[in-house]
Amino acid sequence: MLRNQHGISVYTVLSIILFIALIFVLAIPNFYNLDKEQNVEDCINNMKEIWVATTDYLRDTNADFDGDLSVLRSTRKATDNGNYYLGSKSYCPETSRQKDEYIVYGKYVAETIGTDVKHNFGVIVYCPNLDKYAKHFIPKIFYENMEPTQLQNYMIDDLDYIHTETGSNGNKKKEMVEKYVEIWKTDPDAFAKRKADTTALRAILFPEKFGLIPQGN
Repeated sequence: MLRNQHGISVYTVLSIILFIALIFVLAIPNFYNLDKEQNVEDCINNMKEIWVATTDYLRDTNADFDGDLSVLRSTRKATDNGNYYLGSKSYCPETSRQKDEYIVYGKYVAETIGTDVKHNFGVIVYCPNLDKYAKHFIPKIFYENMEPTQLQNYMIDDLDYIHTETGSNGNKKKEMVEKYVEIWKTDPDAFAKRKADTTALRAILFPEKFGLIPQGN
């Protein structure tokens, strides 16, 4: 067997080199963030946690939520004063240097039916890197067991429509989600319009799909 001057076999040296190389190869995904599918799952889980926290907050406050997550991290739950609505900060795993928080909007609508008041909550959470990573999107199936209100169901269906129409085009997807959030922020009749017509808000986002002429044309 070949040995160097210190008595170590060449095969031993080669084995050590191969072992180190194997460790390096296995570590690459962690160092360079190459495990894309895991990143997608982690990002979606972050958004789910934020969605639950924001929904709980809306149920307790009966008011819109403007997206300041520090409020959720510093406010104790109304029904559990020992805990805050949201824990520590979380970021998209694709984020490198600039860490932008997730974008959130919560809408509250009180609907009077006879002498009763029906409380509706709707929360939209999306990734700040959605334009680059179109898969970073909460899937419709997540909401099935979350007992969503009528308003949230409207948002779920519309967001799923956006997701389907934009596919892998992250830029378009983020643009449409931002525009959709803006509708809920600025139009006080958005809930009534959506209740009367399932396509009302979608037609604003995709006028060409509904035979409409986009404003400005």
